[in-house]
Amino acid sequence: MSRPRKSEHTREALLELGMEMIAEHGYHGTGLKGILDTAHVPKGSFYNYFKSKEDFVAEIIARYCLGMKASVDACMEAAGDDPVKGLRCVYGLSFAVLENRGTKGCLVGNLAAEIGDTDGPCRDAMHRGMGLFRERVMALIEEAQRRRLFRDDLGARALADIFWSTWQGALLGMKIDGDAEHLSQVMDALLDRLFRPDTP
Repeated sequence: MSRPRKSEHTREALLELGMEMIAEHGYHGTGLKGILDTAHVPKGSFYNYFKSKEDFVAEIIARYCLGMKASVDACMEAAGDDPVKGLRCVYGLSFAVLENRGTKGCLVGNLAAEIGDTDGPCRDAMHRGMGLFRERVMALIEEAQRRRLFRDDLGARALADIFWSTWQGALLGMKIDGDAEHLSQVMDALLDRLFRPDTP
């Protein structure tokens, strides 16, 4: 018996629904049955689009990271010649999105905490997504260092890693406190004090 013809519309619907449900319930708390029942897609049809749940979630991660990349690129363009403004825009966008989502945190950060130590497509997708983010943050930090706005005793890559780690830690604190303002306060302190060069 021949397999049903694939529908790009169905594939897109599954990815969108999967992203929503995984953001809400996590990897282990989201079953394929719940996604398929909600989307009114037969279970057997799922494997016309994805080899496994892990491959499905890896595509969701890649989609989320491309969206994050587009947002960071827009920040870089809007900031013009002010790299610090660009970095503020990066976490400012996240702040607005997370407020709308009820402080559920970053999808990649949440999945990293849940399944980040498991080898496979999901971990690979997270690694690639983090690389896209790091490259852009590094470019902004390098420009800030060139303009003597940021300390240069640490390289741009090290500061980008600190930026990422602090951001994810602030997201965790925000989830615990239930206060989205926490993210803005922590990241402002990072840029305004910890990243600034020493003054005479």
